[in-house]
Amino acid sequence: MLLAASTQRTIGFAILAIVFIGGLVYLFFNIRAAKAEVGSEVELAANRAPALRDEDLEGRRLDLALAANLAMLTIIAIALPFYWLGEPGREEGRNVDTDRIFTNRGEDIYLNGAECVACHGAAGAGGSTSTALTTDDGAFVAQVVWKAPALNTLLSRFSEDEVLHTLNFGRNGVMPAWGAGGGGPLTDQQLEEVVFYIRSIQIDGDTIASEVEAGVLQRAEEYVVEGADDAGAFVYDTPALTELREATAEQLDATLAVEADDLDCADYPELPIADEDGNFDEAKVEAREAFEETASEEELAEAALCDDLTAATDRFNEANAAAGDEIETTAIDFLAEADAARAAAEMMALDEDGSLEGDALRWATLELLSDPNGGVPNVEAYWQYGEFIFTNPAANGTYSCARCHTFGFSYDAAERYTLRANGTIVSPLDEYVQGDGYFGPNLRGGSTTQQFETARTHAQFIESGQTIGVAYGRGGSGGNGQMPGFGPRTETDAVGPSVGSEDEFFYPATLTSDQIDAIVAFERTLP
Repeated sequence: MLLAASTQRTIGFAILAIVFIGGLVYLFFNIRAAKAEVGSEVELAANRAPALRDEDLEGRRLDLALAANLAMLTIIAIALPFYWLGEPGREEGRNVDTDRIFTNRGEDIYLNGAECVACHGAAGAGGSTSTALTTDDGAFVAQVVWKAPALNTLLSRFSEDEVLHTLNFGRNGVMPAWGAGGGGPLTDQQLEEVVFYIRSIQIDGDTIASEVEAGVLQRAEEYVVEGADDAGAFVYDTPALTELREATAEQLDATLAVEADDLDCADYPELPIADEDGNFDEAKVEAREAFEETASEEELAEAALCDDLTAATDRFNEANAAAGDEIETTAIDFLAEADAARAAAEMMALDEDGSLEGDALRWATLELLSDPNGGVPNVEAYWQYGEFIFTNPAANGTYSCARCHTFGFSYDAAERYTLRANGTIVSPLDEYVQGDGYFGPNLRGGSTTQQFETARTHAQFIESGQTIGVAYGRGGSGGNGQMPGFGPRTETDAVGPSVGSEDEFFYPATLTSDQIDAIVAFERTLP
């Protein structure tokens, strides 16, 4: 079509050139044929000139006039079909150019204008930004590193209208308002151009699935390393894992001891350690001996702390290498237990009603998995699997529910970062209380079962998300659509200039129906 558009455009320009040149030639000869004024206006007036005879009018002059008219009709007859044939190509070319121009402008805004890349990463793969936490009245609490979600699956989770709403008015007090409607610097067209760029960086369903699965496996491995849940169920206590847990605790203690003294271990030479054959690095031995001869007691004590940290780190690395394969294997076995629980629930549903099939079987199975008294064997493993998806760390938590529904999850409050409030170190959270609410509502204490009478309506809400102005569940008021949908979606109302046949866009699901069901079972059984 693009080739057709180019060819027809060329033919059109050629015809236009012929007509233009013909007009110039006509004017030239008409001027040359004009007679100089030789008498009065009365004598030269057209109606005073002798009339042509019929023989003259119906001779060569008439033939020339008819020939000229025939030539023009021929040109029109040929040009119009060519113009018609080229119209689809021209329209598609215009659509392609519009998409290219708007996408390029949007990319420039993303990289340079609004500098979205600083938080959301290159090609929208996710990133982080430093931000201040404040109280409700604006008082400073702490400076934290906030995990900005990936945008390369954004249109799988939100409609373009919802994206524009967030661009206009911001989100959660961390994402600023960029649109003029929210007091930001960007015009409506610039926001649409950003949406065009976001369209261009969306990843495919296979890539999404692999990221989600990798994140779930990571959470399963972390769970195996940690040992067990509060009830003491599913304790994995093999020798390799025991060694790793002990080495991890030892490394943590040594690290905290060094950090408490604000040491820089690079200032001290390493303590020489014998290799497997019992040999020492002579250079390290000499450097250490020279240091010990001149060091003060305080420096020796600090070096000893660094020695403990080095030894603990070496032990951790060795234990981690030895336990790595075992951890992954055990985590996979645990996920298999969750699959077995689901299969058992499905068989129980079939035993109750052998005619179940399709969605009916799915919902009957999910009701059993969401019921603590449903009698499903090993159902706790299935709930734990749901928590792994709920807290999925992949792509900065883009696929997780905990980003919005768990306090502190978006800035690793219980993991990597120690908060500083007004210059004073604040102890991090001992642990997350999953689903206790933050940007999103509290999901604990039966709130989800009160909001959604059945597991089916609960799952369908997670699949579709919240729609602007549309109520949901029992008592869920219509909001601004900031609860994403994790099922597949089709964009039928694309923003910006029309892009022709591409006005309707399909985006793959970020979570499968099985994964959504596991989240539902986990949320509906939160104490």
